[in-house]
Amino acid sequence: KTIPFPWAPFNLLTQGGCGDGDLVLVFGSPGGGKSWVVCAMGAYAAKLGFNVVHYTLELGDIYTSKRYDAILTGIDSKDLPHHRDEVQEIMKNLEGTVVIKEYSPKRASLATIQSHLRQLEANEGFKPDLIIIDYLDYLRPSSSRKDRKEEIDDVFIEAKSLAKELKIPIISPSQANRTGAKSDILEGDNAAGSYDKIMIADIIISLARN
Repeated sequence: KTIPFPWAPFNLLTQGGCGDGDLVLVFGSPGGGKSWVVCAMGAYAAKLGFNVVHYTLELGDIYTSKRYDAILTGIDSKDLPHHRDEVQEIMKNLEGTVVIKEYSPKRASLATIQSHLRQLEANEGFKPDLIIIDYLDYLRPSSSRKDRKEEIDDVFIEAKSLAKELKIPIISPSQANRTGAKSDILEGDNAAGSYDKIMIADIIISLARN
């Protein structure tokens, strides 16, 4: 069982897309389009009939939803208010469902997300096929450590464990460090915070503005 990427070459390389229990990271420099890429992946999955939960810890939920509207309708985000009826008609016919939930950075943990998922299932009978967390780095670790790198590693390991437990993919953007800002191709040593992210993740996409 896989959830395809919106881009055919990616599906060829990954034998169909994101698999059960996969942790997928999209690396890029600040302002490089990482959040747009994960929204595109979530929107494409919803078009195929999958249920998506998108947790945003950086952008607001309304702003994130406008990105989904723009991607799914092909209408520029600034022009969406002038096409309300068209947007609503397209969304009404969407095969899958997208739930967008906003948390403040470092206020939520993966336990918070698990609690929200249980609420969705209990109250609405909703179970996700794909989870997007924008960003994993902004989640609070379950245990506090003095070393920031160890805290980041803990969050990414917990996310990988959650993906395996739920048997669905989890996708997250992740920052590149300053040395990667001018790189034509981002490599593993350009990961900000901890190189161990590379060893924890299953699929890693690097997005270079150059």
